[in-house]
Amino acid sequence: MSDYTLKPSSTYNGWTNKETWLVNLWLGDVLDADKEEGALITADHIESLVDQMMYRFEDESGFVRDMINCALGEIDYAELASHYEEDE
Repeated sequence: MSDYTLKPSSTYNGWTNKETWLVNLWLGDVLDADKEEGALITADHIESLVDQMMYRFEDESGFVRDMINCALGEIDYAELASHYEEDE
């Protein structure tokens, strides 16, 4: 049996959580390019981009889908958008 316990929420590499940090890590270059092309980087814009990346999992069900949904629900899109507003 695992000795797994829930840890209290904390930040991750300066971000609200690991899920938010991962979005910036993997999609930061895309968001920078979008911004350079004149796109307004809003929470909705970032969420739409993440949704587009999830297309390959749309047919998943059960455990995998539940895990993906849990992770997606933790992403702080407002924090990400704020990060790109500050870079202006």
